[in-house]
Amino acid sequence: MASTKRPPHSSAVPAGPHSVPTALNVGPLAPLTSAAATSWKPLSDRRALLQGAASAALALGLTEVPLAALADVKGANQDLPRNERDVNKYLSTLGLSPLKVPGGFSPLIQYIGTAPPANIDGQKVKSRPFKDTLFVRFVYPTGWIVETPSIDENGEAGNIGANNYVKGDSCNFAALPLPSGSTLSTLNKEFFKGWLSSQMSSDVYEDVKIKKIKPVTTADGADTLKIDFAYTLLTRAGFTVLRQGVASATIANDAVVGIVVATTQLRFKELASTLDTVADSFRADKIKPPAFDSTTGL
Repeated sequence: MASTKRPPHSSAVPAGPHSVPTALNVGPLAPLTSAAATSWKPLSDRRALLQGAASAALALGLTEVPLAALADVKGANQDLPRNERDVNKYLSTLGLSPLKVPGGFSPLIQYIGTAPPANIDGQKVKSRPFKDTLFVRFVYPTGWIVETPSIDENGEAGNIGANNYVKGDSCNFAALPLPSGSTLSTLNKEFFKGWLSSQMSSDVYEDVKIKKIKPVTTADGADTLKIDFAYTLLTRAGFTVLRQGVASATIANDAVVGIVVATTQLRFKELASTLDTVADSFRADKIKPPAFDSTTGL
């Protein structure tokens, strides 16, 4: 009986609707050499383990790899505390004021700018409005899904925010360079139209309107601007949604930074107090980045 020869094993996966992008650079599993064992690092080994899991799945022909196997390492934000007591303990070690967390809210503290910005196509890099690392914190309604900057071999990508995707509520970090010779008090409505738009997708919004800008000095001495705004959202499904919100802006590291909090116009009256709480809690400071390998996030 003639035997049937099988082709050499290959880890290549045919392209398909669930195929994994090649940009992930998932390599084959490799034995741990003595040199590698000598330089073993817990987080680095965790990353190798996750990539190895993805490689093994691909080698077995599994096109739907578990999300955990493809997770980015978040670098400085990986193990930051998420409850009020531990967050305020962490703030104290940095010499920063505590964050008051009302009932129904959760605190979020995040570093941004701890690694070079991720390139877009191998060459182009979207520059940041600030040159140094910022430490951002605010409170958000408990249950909203948090977004944090992530770091891999390509650099730092992503924003800081929290969203209720089901109901259309959102809060997102925004930043633009401070125009030369300007101060917070001299910035006008046209500037803030662009500032608000900087954290939106350029193809899904129009008609940004600044209703009111109010200077506010917070209890801990921060000079901020409270901004009431509205805009029209054009969804990819062809629907038009009126949205309304508030924002808080301040200056840090020669940039105008802040939080933009919005919901649908129909829900705004119901959520106005909640949106104000988020906006009023925002703080950001230039800070020395924590000690870690900012080129890989490990």
